[in-house]
Amino acid sequence: MQSLLRAAHFALKHSESEDYLFYAIIDLLDDPKVELNTKSTVFQFIDVLIHESFFISQQTNSHYNYPYVHNLKLALPKIILKVLPGTNNANLYNIFNNLKNISESLNVSYSDYEKQYKDVETLLSTEELESVEMDIPYPEINLEEIEEGSDPAVQAWEILLRKRKQSHYERLRLLKHQKYRDDAVNEEEMFSIRPSRVGDPTKKVNELMLSKKQILARMEDDRETHKKSKETLWVVNRPSGSNTLTEEEFSNYYWQRIEKLPTKKMTEFLSSFDEMNRLASASYKDPI
Repeated sequence: MQSLLRAAHFALKHSESEDYLFYAIIDLLDDPKVELNTKSTVFQFIDVLIHESFFISQQTNSHYNYPYVHNLKLALPKIILKVLPGTNNANLYNIFNNLKNISESLNVSYSDYEKQYKDVETLLSTEELESVEMDIPYPEINLEEIEEGSDPAVQAWEILLRKRKQSHYERLRLLKHQKYRDDAVNEEEMFSIRPSRVGDPTKKVNELMLSKKQILARMEDDRETHKKSKETLWVVNRPSGSNTLTEEEFSNYYWQRIEKLPTKKMTEFLSSFDEMNRLASASYKDPI
């Protein structure tokens, strides 16, 4: 996650080259040789870049004017289809979380889409359930099917919901028509997702499938992303022109914003801080 932040800050520092850097991102997503795991990481980078662009542009006396936001927002529907190609929805949940973050940055309401995403069983129609019974593959999802003229972020959510439906549909079809195993599966078999060409060099391999190394790398990335997401829970917007955090600002602007404390409890609260400061001072090796 730190590397994504550094990359985002580099892009913002050189925002005068946005036309070049933006298309470099799109070209990377278009490249068929780039692994799907990498493309998912690029989408995480887009999430971070949009957030940092808003953050830096809203600072006092900032000369930034939301770089990259407009171009990335317009390209969101196409980007979703690039990171979730064909029927491969291995990174669907990661893309879902990143799109939520992007929507928050863009101030786009997504609560209804989130509810539909989680209630995926309700997305399939009677006709689609009948198609599952007949073992018919889910039709390919195209950008042309999405309503034109709507907000690109909304279009991205529409595509994501269709990908969610497609994922659930294909899972039901797999359970219905493919053999499954009840016995124990060892680790090697569990991670043998990508077919091997050993013994048959002409055998076609689906390069979009993930190897064991890629799966473990994605698990580690997800762990780091989840840990990093906790770091921003207590980020607040400071009053303009403020440099240092005063006791008055803390108690009145932050601590009592939800519920104002009675005078007695506030006095006790601040007194406990005084006690902690004295203990901290006494613990230092050198007097301060």
